[in-house]
Amino acid sequence: MFTRRFGGLSHGRGRSRVRADRHEMPPGTFLAIARGGGGPSAVRRLLAGQYSRNLLALREVVELTGDLRHPHAELVRRAWHDLGELRRSAPQPARQVLTYPAVSAWVAQTLAALRAGDGPVAQPAMLGPVVAAAALRAGLALRVAFPTGPTGAATFALPTLGLVRPADTPAPPGAHGGSQVVELVVDGVDGTVAIDGVTVVPAAADRPGRATGPGAEPGEPVWFRTPVLRAGGRAGLRLRLDDLGSVARPGAVVPVGPADAAVWRARLAPAWRLLATRHRRYAAELAAAVAMLMPLARDGAGRAALAGGGRDGTPRERGAELVSGTFPAGVGCIALAGHGDAQTLAATLVHELAHNKLAALDDLFALVEPADGVRLSVPWRAGLRPLPALVQGLYAHVRVADFWRRQRHVETEPGPLLRAQVEFERVRLACRDVAGRLLAGDGLTPYGRLLVAQLDDVLTGWRGETVPRRAAALARRSPR
Repeated sequence: MFTRRFGGLSHGRGRSRVRADRHEMPPGTFLAIARGGGGPSAVRRLLAGQYSRNLLALREVVELTGDLRHPHAELVRRAWHDLGELRRSAPQPARQVLTYPAVSAWVAQTLAALRAGDGPVAQPAMLGPVVAAAALRAGLALRVAFPTGPTGAATFALPTLGLVRPADTPAPPGAHGGSQVVELVVDGVDGTVAIDGVTVVPAAADRPGRATGPGAEPGEPVWFRTPVLRAGGRAGLRLRLDDLGSVARPGAVVPVGPADAAVWRARLAPAWRLLATRHRRYAAELAAAVAMLMPLARDGAGRAALAGGGRDGTPRERGAELVSGTFPAGVGCIALAGHGDAQTLAATLVHELAHNKLAALDDLFALVEPADGVRLSVPWRAGLRPLPALVQGLYAHVRVADFWRRQRHVETEPGPLLRAQVEFERVRLACRDVAGRLLAGDGLTPYGRLLVAQLDDVLTGWRGETVPRRAAALARRSPR
């Protein structure tokens, strides 16, 4: 049994108490994930690790705000207490919100800023809206307070539910770090929130919400609901069109409107149908692992921008027709810009699913030695790449090779069939090269070496699967 122990936590008065929190993974599950599979049950184990990681990070955020005498320390402590009550009374809604990619990214950024002593950058009191979202999802009542920006514009996210943008009316600085404190009252039964006595009603799908009550401007839009792309019934795909920075930087986020949501729905539908009918294992894992699709903006030169604050999450070729990316701090999010045919987009989703799975696995079992500074070239990317990126790239590209390997048996027309054969051979050759170099070098942990050995074994098993001579020749001439 592979075991990962997190510092555990409980909620109570004063500092959080520590207990053991173990994540056990049967060796068979680890090996299945290492080979690129595992299914939805393995994905759920990986997401359980993300939940524990986020809770542990939040506990440290609470303690650091107190230790550093952060101006929002008391607000954070109250929200932490409310979160504890919610975890006991409504564990599933709390888990859903706390593992939402935008929440994971905010937790990581806030903890990093507090550890660095950069208090003004940290936004620990955004825990209030996070807890409020969990209460709404649970159908419970809650009252929380949190600071607004210096202008008094109380833009904030309710993770998984949307972005709330009340009137931008200047307000005098309050007692909490030069910001005004607003009170948010949640009525989970009615699905409403009130901000300083002004009720904000959730919107219909075709328009933003509107404020009602004393002080509300007639007809002013205030609640932008997060669009949800659905496919495949109850157990199918549920992707929220959102920004990874929506919790940390809500004022900078442009909500996805109904028209753009319809474009993405039409764009993704053919790829999802292909996965759901011909690559069902990938469809099931994608539905279990990915909760957010982040549309990437393009700059004036047509290059995809990293709007979500990721760590070089998108390929360097950002001017490509279809650009995709993932973010280690935001497991469960796929970023996309552009478009492609069903096969290209399906292969891209498989690629990014693999990146998400491996990021979660690496949080549980480190795959690369932390002190390793090796940088190597890879066939699929320009420039030298650090060892963690090589392992990530190998894992994702083996899954892409498997997609095209299976797609060869789906295509019936000569052109698409040749394309599938060429892509399978091209990516397979590139992966064999990288796997061999990783196993020949140092820098992998025992878990990392086991993972790469499993990938190499998968590639070895494909040696007997040949492609026609023309496809092989084209694969060897194609840029990788």
